[in-house]
Amino acid sequence: MKKNYALPLLFILICYSHNANAVDVYPKQANSLKSYEFGQFVKDYMPNANAPKVWSFNTNDSKIIWDKGIERNEYTKQFQKNGYIRINFDNYSLQESSYNNPNSKAEAAWGISYYGDNTKNVDTISINHSEAAGMLSISENGKVKPFHSLIKNAIVYKPVCLYKMFGGNYSIAYELSSPDKKNIYLLETNSEGSGGLSTFYDLFDNKEKLLEYFFDVSDKNENACLII
Repeated sequence: MKKNYALPLLFILICYSHNANAVDVYPKQANSLKSYEFGQFVKDYMPNANAPKVWSFNTNDSKIIWDKGIERNEYTKQFQKNGYIRINFDNYSLQESSYNNPNSKAEAAWGISYYGDNTKNVDTISINHSEAAGMLSISENGKVKPFHSLIKNAIVYKPVCLYKMFGGNYSIAYELSSPDKKNIYLLETNSEGSGGLSTFYDLFDNKEKLLEYFFDVSDKNENACLII
C-alpha cells in the first residue's frame, strides 16, 4: 500500500515556519508579546477626538506583560505599575545587553511604567531600555529615534520644550497631533555616560503634567522649559 507522506511533511513545514519566525526575548516573560512599532505604540495612546482623554491602569493591557500590580511609590507618592513591552523602530529592535549575557542574541524588551495620582487614572507613561538592553552604542542609539516612525503613522510632532542639562544630557518635548485624535505630549530624554548612551520616552496626556515634570527635574527652575 502506498504511504501518504503529505501530512507529516506539512507538519514539519509548519513547525519550521514557526521556529523561523520565533524570536527569543529578554526577559523571557515577554516572549509571548508581539513586537510593536513605536509610532503605532504612541498612536494607540492618543484618544479619539470625541473620546474622554483618560488613560487607566488597564489601557492597552494586551500589549504588555505586567510584573506586578499597582503599587504606591513612597518617594513620589504616586501610584505606578511596571511591566515589559516589545518595541521596534522601523523593524529595528534592541538586543539584550552583553552584561546580562555575553552570548545572548535575544531581543531586549522595553520596560514600561504607568503613573497616576490615584489608582484609577494614569497621566504619564514611560518606556526605557536600561534593564534589558543597558547602555547603547552611538549606532544603536541613533536607531531608536522616534521621527520616521511617527511620520509613518501620520503623527505630526512639534517641539515645544527643551531642557539642556550638561554634556550630552537633555530632554526635548513634542506636542503630537494626528487626524481624529486628541493631542498628547512626547518627551525624549537623552543621556550619555562612560558606559554609553541612552534614550528614554515619556507620554503625557496634558501640558500641565509635562510642565510639572520640567519644574521637578530642573530643581524648581521655572525657566527650564525654553520654548513654551
